[in-house]
Amino acid sequence: MARDPLTLSPALRDYLLAHSLPEHPALRRLREEAAASPEGVMQTAPEQARLLHLLVRLLGARRVLEIGTYTGYSALWMALALPAEGRLVALERDPARAARGSQAFAEAGVGERVA
Repeated sequence: MARDPLTLSPALRDYLLAHSLPEHPALRRLREEAAASPEGVMQTAPEQARLLHLLVRLLGARRVLEIGTYTGYSALWMALALPAEGRLVALERDPARAARGSQAFAEAGVGERVA
């Protein structure tokens, strides 16, 4: 499960998630897999990933660099916010984690935007 450094109350967190963008099925699977893993604390919290998505959209970003991708949850949120010609470079040193991210990017239809 992702850490909650913002220490949101459960009610506020539920409200934020209920009134923000819905999760793509590939994102939901990544989140659920991380929640079941002892390493899941490395994953970005859902509300933080949605904020990254919003920032990419608001800034009109066309290029994004993520260092330490884990399985790609936050990278996928950002890739989904990029325009069709956008590019995201996701750096992950663990080959198994990088492969899981690549699978999720392809599943969400943004594999061609992510390197």
